[in-house]
Amino acid sequence: NRLLQPGGTLLVAEVASRFLDVRAFVSAVTQLGFKIVSKDLANNFFYFFEFSKTGRPHAGATLPGLRLRPCLYKKR
Repeated sequence: NRLLQPGGTLLVAEVASRFLDVRAFVSAVTQLGFKIVSKDLANNFFYFFEFSKTGRPHAGATLPGLRLRPCLYKKR
């Protein structure tokens, strides 16, 4: 958050298997001072999010939604 100017864009591309709850993740990033612009959950392997910086992080916010699981890979 401190590196982006107000109105700056944060792009997140993450492996889908790492998410327990997408809503909790979006809520946690929102508490860090961002607004969700778009999300693409159509892909089975990756989730894509676009956030816009709106301000400073909320003081004293606990963010359990930012905890992600380890990546699950298929053994070949």
